[in-house]
Amino acid sequence: MSSKDTPSGRGTVAILGAGLVGLACARALQRAGFQVTVVDRGGPGEGASFGNASHIATASVIPQATPGILRQTINLLRDPTGPLVARPGYVAKHLPWFLRFINNGNPATMKAGSLAMAAMIGKAWDSWLPVLDDIHARHLVKQSGALHVFRSRAALDAAQGSYAFRRDLGVASERLDADAARAIEPTLSAGIGGAMHVPSMGYVTDTLSLSLALAARIEQAGGRIVKATATGLDAKGIQTQDGRIDADLVVLAAGAWSQAFAKQLGVHIPLVSERGYHVMLPRESSALRMPLLLVERKVAVTPMEKGIRLASMAEFDVRDAQPDHERAAPLVSGLGGW
Repeated sequence: MSSKDTPSGRGTVAILGAGLVGLACARALQRAGFQVTVVDRGGPGEGASFGNASHIATASVIPQATPGILRQTINLLRDPTGPLVARPGYVAKHLPWFLRFINNGNPATMKAGSLAMAAMIGKAWDSWLPVLDDIHARHLVKQSGALHVFRSRAALDAAQGSYAFRRDLGVASERLDADAARAIEPTLSAGIGGAMHVPSMGYVTDTLSLSLALAARIEQAGGRIVKATATGLDAKGIQTQDGRIDADLVVLAAGAWSQAFAKQLGVHIPLVSERGYHVMLPRESSALRMPLLLVERKVAVTPMEKGIRLASMAEFDVRDAQPDHERAAPLVSGLGGW
């Protein structure tokens, strides 16, 4: 342990959640002088941090709730093979949340949300690069840019307003015709309608390795990673099936499980559980150079270290629902025209 890693006596912190958010919080607190303990029922990075699209999505500065969201949602739900699944029982149980979501699809609320998201996401690289240097993991993240690919020119035309709005928020982009897009990414089909190039985007080549690098650095500097199932928490610690972990401060970074734990503190978080699915193809199956978003299909494609990842679908259901792989399969089939 180096002198700069030695806790300065500022106190102890218990972090519930060993995904990238929890681990990054733990390392930042550790560098600030706290002694940290990270608690999770799984290993570091084995939850949502493992299976996401792996994009550094600097263009994601517009909330999902936008004007017209109700019509869009109905149309998506009517498609039996589409990317949106909302289990009726789950929606009924959480109806106030879904109604609030729809009501937020108005211009004023959308603009306020966009400003807040842009202020945060605009700091992504400035925030991540020092972390990557600290854990010696710059090789795991590529500042590659990305292409938002449109199958039809009409859809590309219709989307120009949203990209102009993003540019107003500081997210640069450039419209490309099919030939220009293929010059950047030759694996694309000649039949696409065009693309938007977003140079500030990037991707993680191996999300699990990134989590493990953070965890290793935390342990190297004297922190603890505890694999245990949490059963409760309060402002002074976390209760697990194996015993209690006391701390001066507690960080809640448990993803979809955070709402239930927050209730134990008397705090209501307007949070529902939503998950996606991904498929890994052999790396040799494509010479893909950069991450793609296939806009109309709502599929993210990423050239990761261990293969080509295709990620899609938003499924609203209970946290521990069994995965519906059969329902998700059509989303990543029939992509030959891209």
